[in-house]
Amino acid sequence: MKRLPNNAVQKALLLFLRANVDIPVYDYVPEEAKLPFITLGAINVQDQSTKAEDMTHVSIQIHIWSHYKGRYEINILAEELMRLLTKEQLDLGGESFCALSQSIDFYETYPEEDNGYSGILTFEMMVQNMKED
Repeated sequence: MKRLPNNAVQKALLLFLRANVDIPVYDYVPEEAKLPFITLGAINVQDQSTKAEDMTHVSIQIHIWSHYKGRYEINILAEELMRLLTKEQLDLGGESFCALSQSIDFYETYPEEDNGYSGILTFEMMVQNMKED
């Protein structure tokens, strides 16, 4: 692994989600934020390089937050995110990376202590570094 794709993937994912979903998507949640909204969580990067190609496997947790007292709203939002993220590849070209594949690996919902539900999608990508040394 010669370069980390974290910033390029996070930037592209935020831009993509903000352009394609009807609820706010935050990198940093402001105090005045109203539910429902989406945030990004942990990012993991694993080297998958070969002798000829510099590649990484990236997984990002996408958190969905809702004030709805059941799982219905969270599940609807998660399904929409899954459809969007498996339909269209993220554009990483401006950062000299290429998204080779995208998938959703895991989905979980759980009740919040105060009110509402949260959900987490684990979004996975195989990313190739296109920048020559």
